[in-house]
Amino acid sequence: MKNSSLSLSNEVSAGRILLDRAKIQEHWNTGREGLGSMLPANERMAELLGLDDPSIVQDVLRNALIDPLAESTSTRGKRIRGQLVTLGYRLVSDTPASVLATKQCGWCAAIVELIHTGSLVIDDIEDGSSVRRGRPALHIQFGVPIAVNTGNWLYFWPFELLREIELPAEKIFYIYEHCHRTLLRAHFGQAVDLGARVESLPQCRVAAVCLASMKLKTGALMGFASILGGAIAGASPDVLSILDEFGRELGVSLQMFDDLGNLIGKCEPAKRYEDLRLSRPSWVWACAADNSTFRAYEEFCTAVRSLPDAHELEVWSAAHNLVERVRTCAHGYLDAVFRQLKERLDGTNVRWSRRAFEDLRELGEEITVAYG
Repeated sequence: MKNSSLSLSNEVSAGRILLDRAKIQEHWNTGREGLGSMLPANERMAELLGLDDPSIVQDVLRNALIDPLAESTSTRGKRIRGQLVTLGYRLVSDTPASVLATKQCGWCAAIVELIHTGSLVIDDIEDGSSVRRGRPALHIQFGVPIAVNTGNWLYFWPFELLREIELPAEKIFYIYEHCHRTLLRAHFGQAVDLGARVESLPQCRVAAVCLASMKLKTGALMGFASILGGAIAGASPDVLSILDEFGRELGVSLQMFDDLGNLIGKCEPAKRYEDLRLSRPSWVWACAADNSTFRAYEEFCTAVRSLPDAHELEVWSAAHNLVERVRTCAHGYLDAVFRQLKERLDGTNVRWSRRAFEDLRELGEEITVAYG
């Protein structure tokens, strides 16, 4: 890694190592400051600002950006996207991970999580959510204008961090292209999420619109995480395409389980039924629309309109076995994702790691437990 004022929080010992799941988790959890260590240090700020005297705005930036950034990166999520970088690397790398490759994977994992953190800040504002990971959402703590700017800043900062990776120039350019594409797709997905009032859609369109939103909004970043791991491993364009598609489809599966968690109130009880109440695309809407008669679906929409009084919705869900239908569909989609990955890898002439594949399957199982 190039000499930089940005400190990597997860150093590794010299020599060559082969990362397994335990090592990945240990490597990811030992950082003293987590994602906060990826924020710009004071000496880097002068270069970034380009001002003759950066101290003039130091206190203003501390209150309006640095403190909100520290708050937004202080809580640990499930870090599924970050793990996907290293697992993607291991899947297609035919050599043990060097110290440099290990650092590159850890660095890129943090970059992906920073982008995800920025999206959560903006998402909470657009959804009017007051809670994130058991704490007040950033816009509740600092106000909407500062939260908007902080979330947007986290979209741009990763482009600076990507310059720190010791990869050939053509690889960096490839990663830049895909980072830009990822942000575009995610914002397309957010536009669908905001613009499609699901209850107003024809029943026959609901599932397709929900799936499109999930592929763009959640799948894009998961695909980018997989691409990063493959790029560090030196994978060919064809293999990177396989990883991209796998990550995007795994992201859809994750979102299905997340939507299930919102239905049953597992992860954040305070946000239970939020997607339904806001009439935002979710797999709960899709399953209700796809597996119901016209009359039954109308009754479902009526029950949703009664929220926050959940009695009618709970009665309808029990009568139509909605929770189990969503769960069964999510498990089926997840199984198909891994089946397709194996088939596509077997169809190439590239050696790939069965051990890493099984560790990816284990990560998939963790998703099912964490969300659904």
